[in-house]
Amino acid sequence: MESWKLTLPQGELEVQSNHQGSATALLVAGGRKPDAQWLRQAAAAKAVYCADKGIESCLENGLKPVLLCGDADSAAAVYWQQAQEAGIKILLHDPAKDDTDLQLLLEALPESTAIVASGIWGGRFDHLYSNVFSLLNYKRKRGVQTVMADEQEILLLLSGGESLIFRPACPENLEALSLLPLANCNEVTLQGVQWNLEYSPLLLSHPYAISNMVEQEKVIFTCNQGTVGFYLKYKI
Repeated sequence: MESWKLTLPQGELEVQSNHQGSATALLVAGGRKPDAQWLRQAAAAKAVYCADKGIESCLENGLKPVLLCGDADSAAAVYWQQAQEAGIKILLHDPAKDDTDLQLLLEALPESTAIVASGIWGGRFDHLYSNVFSLLNYKRKRGVQTVMADEQEILLLLSGGESLIFRPACPENLEALSLLPLANCNEVTLQGVQWNLEYSPLLLSHPYAISNMVEQEKVIFTCNQGTVGFYLKYKI
């Protein structure tokens, strides 16, 4: 088993899986803007990529993306101009396209690139739905880890046979821990919380494992079967 560690301001995530180790990039999309301090910490030692309006968060916080991808229909024109003047590589697409800006950006990423995606939350549910399943498809195709995160919410996607150790940095700020089924049939084990689970079924038709609470210094979660989102909600 391979180990992949990710340190975010909220704590450390360590995933055990059969995937090979890979470089981790930060993707910034055009949803809710992450907190400035959180974003700068999350970007440390990572290549940064952005989709359309994500360029606003990047430039406002002194981050120079490797690539800006989109159709220029959501970010203010001045940010696109600043990106061009800064020498940022730009993939500009026709707005009359089928794929979303995030989907086009994912296709352009180097192979074996694990992802922390921010600017994912907030706004319209259809955008969030598309983002989650686009990143899940990327995980499956590339065989890497994907995390959606900002200072308020984290969602880590885990497939059958993968396990996670989560060590929260500030447990008092953690509002809820939930398990979200993303396939028809799933089986999960969860320890270190108020309501532990042991080889428990988790179905799309019965997503009951929500609003759990952390009670120990580390949480251990295993996706024994299926595909499940490990979700954390923080107080703001």
